[in-house]
Amino acid sequence: MEEHRVLEGKAGVRQVYDEMADLYDSSEHLYWTRRMEEGEERAIRKWVEMAQSPLIDVGCGTGRYALKKAIEGSEVIALDISLEMIRRTVEKARKYGCDLNIHPILADGENLPFRERSFNSLICTLTFDHFERCELAASEFSRVLKDGGLCILTTFNPYTLNDWKRRAGVPLDKIRFQTEKMPPTLVYEVGHSANEIKELFKKHGFEVIGVRGCCYWHLLPLSLIKCYKLELDSFFNSLRFLMRYAELHSVCMKKSKHAHASFQQRINRLLKLLKSKI
Repeated sequence: MEEHRVLEGKAGVRQVYDEMADLYDSSEHLYWTRRMEEGEERAIRKWVEMAQSPLIDVGCGTGRYALKKAIEGSEVIALDISLEMIRRTVEKARKYGCDLNIHPILADGENLPFRERSFNSLICTLTFDHFERCELAASEFSRVLKDGGLCILTTFNPYTLNDWKRRAGVPLDKIRFQTEKMPPTLVYEVGHSANEIKELFKKHGFEVIGVRGCCYWHLLPLSLIKCYKLELDSFFNSLRFLMRYAELHSVCMKKSKHAHASFQQRINRLLKLLKSKI
């Protein structure tokens, strides 16, 4: 097995993205990452068009979606745990002339520094799998979204991701990154299927609008993967039983208008319980 540097926990995720930031969009080592991002963008394009301002992009990276929405005129909070990634987003925003609509925030997606019901939309792409406390992150997403707010989430499918990890000799709770300047490095990442996301977010007041997969590479021999046309994703998505073989799962959800009321009801029940104990 190839020697890897291992960076643990949240600090490790922050460090690896800081080190990759300047080459993230161009490194030959991240070729397949960019291919998956292309597939993801096709899969969720219509959902992103639906996202309304003000919007928060949790784990904005180098700004794929934050910049798109800012160019359209939306007010966007570009949030990331990596300062260097945020800097890349700001540089691009200045280049495209949309920097006045981009508001960079260095913060953790599991502890969002915003008031309740601050946003109409939330986008979190290929970031949720880095969270070790997913329940907390889902709760935070619900807290900062307004009633009826849109939540767009993409994750790695654990079935295909874990198959790749076993063949590559990578621990199931880690993912491998490398660039021309950074040695092979393992950091925390665990995939989540669309069904897992639906069940988790349902507990926090979300209703599913749509589910899509992309990059069905596991359906092809390894030698033909580079020939895979992203247009095939639409066909494979029409065959629901093939979702198991999608590399990425995308889920679009809406925060129920009754979510806040349900939370308040739980608080009221807790207060009554406390009073009965006094």
